[in-house]
Amino acid sequence: MPRKATLLKSLARGRVRTSFNKYNLFNLYKKGGVDLRSKSLYQQKWTAKQETRAYHGEHLTEKRWQNAFKPKLDSVAQLDASLRGGEIKETPFLLQTFAVLEKRLDFALFRAMFASSVRQARQFILHGNVRVNGIKIKHPSYTLKPGDIFSVKPDKVLEALGAKKPSFEEALKIDNTQIILWNKYVKEAKTDSKEVWGKKLEKFKNMSDSNPKKLQFQEFLKQYNKNLESQQYDALKECTQEGILTKLFTIEKQIGKLNGEPLSIDEFRKGLPDVQDPQLLQSVYSAYQEFFKSGEMKRENLSKCKPEELTSLAAGMLNPSEATKRELSDEAKSSIRSGKKILSECDKLWSKNIATYFKDRMNDVSNGLITFDPKWAINLKYHDPIKISELEGDEQKARGLVNLPWQRNYVYGRQEPKKPFFTPWKPRPFLSPFAILPHHLEISFKTCHAVYLRDPVARPGQSEVISPFDVPVHERTYMYYLRNGK
Repeated sequence: MPRKATLLKSLARGRVRTSFNKYNLFNLYKKGGVDLRSKSLYQQKWTAKQETRAYHGEHLTEKRWQNAFKPKLDSVAQLDASLRGGEIKETPFLLQTFAVLEKRLDFALFRAMFASSVRQARQFILHGNVRVNGIKIKHPSYTLKPGDIFSVKPDKVLEALGAKKPSFEEALKIDNTQIILWNKYVKEAKTDSKEVWGKKLEKFKNMSDSNPKKLQFQEFLKQYNKNLESQQYDALKECTQEGILTKLFTIEKQIGKLNGEPLSIDEFRKGLPDVQDPQLLQSVYSAYQEFFKSGEMKRENLSKCKPEELTSLAAGMLNPSEATKRELSDEAKSSIRSGKKILSECDKLWSKNIATYFKDRMNDVSNGLITFDPKWAINLKYHDPIKISELEGDEQKARGLVNLPWQRNYVYGRQEPKKPFFTPWKPRPFLSPFAILPHHLEISFKTCHAVYLRDPVARPGQSEVISPFDVPVHERTYMYYLRNGK
């Protein structure tokens, strides 16, 4: 039987444990060097033994640990001449004092980050969630041998390393707060969209390069640029006389006058918002006037045409058949010829305009800059408030009421209510300080498998046994157990 889990998270005692708990992180943060001054030799050994045993195998009774203790410590010596002649660092042999514990299955699970503590790893093993070489093992003290492959059920790893799942009531309160803040943000964006846009970009710019949100934003910019390149390619493909004439037909169909009069240049400009070059706009408008004079571009004739019919109509007007030519008057023929001549001059200007337009909209991914879009806040919508008192524990009803951009049709942290961890999954807080992977394990987090490569050893200037304590503390611990061990 293991020791009882009493005072494991005591902030007053301040012991460092093999756990990812936030209180343990605080104890580690405030932990100074172990004071061995002004103590007798036995007091030093006792203090060192207390501190190290609190971390290394605190769940084991003292008798079980003393039976497992081995005075012979493992290290390696390099057989080549790479260390000859230079200043060789000392090999920290005494950090290997607790190396024998690293062979245990429960410790290996914790070191591989498949459990948030050694005690939880022990629980996973006892409940039959762990396999070694494909065989279910229910003994936490099982000794691993070099080459052994151990695995844990993925759901258990997600539970161990995932954030805590909120209760339904807590989730509703958080959702209510999120909705209030979202509505406040929408109001600010609609009031002063440029200032909010700038603040958002500045926020991403100040993030560290390794921040997942910044990486996601940079990936969005890359995809945005790819979409722009695709749009530019499509726009250049349409940059022909036939394509431009089809646009003129579309403008007349959408905003043309019912009284049969041509559009003024100001009215015509509304149909081509992408054209910023005044010279190009004037040339295209001149072509529009010439084709309008021919009598073949009237809104009543174009209103019933589908887009593909407008394309066919433009092709027929630019290359009329003999029958069509006989039906056209001399004045109409003259107008069409003038229009075609102007369109031929518009090709190069239109291509240049497209290239300039898309170049201005391209973004610098490295600096996280994106061109301001004045219309970006138009699509933002206010969210209806949630009345918590009316739901009365009806989670299914609550799921349908939440429709935030980042959270649709589920309450906070409960996308899959049957899962025992936060969904969609996110890592537990304060996990990064504990993310230290040992040399003697090869780990695959995608499959939740790991290979025990070999027993941990010491090398010049390095020990593969992870410990928060330095060599002098381990030295006195070793001295204590060398006498009292077997």
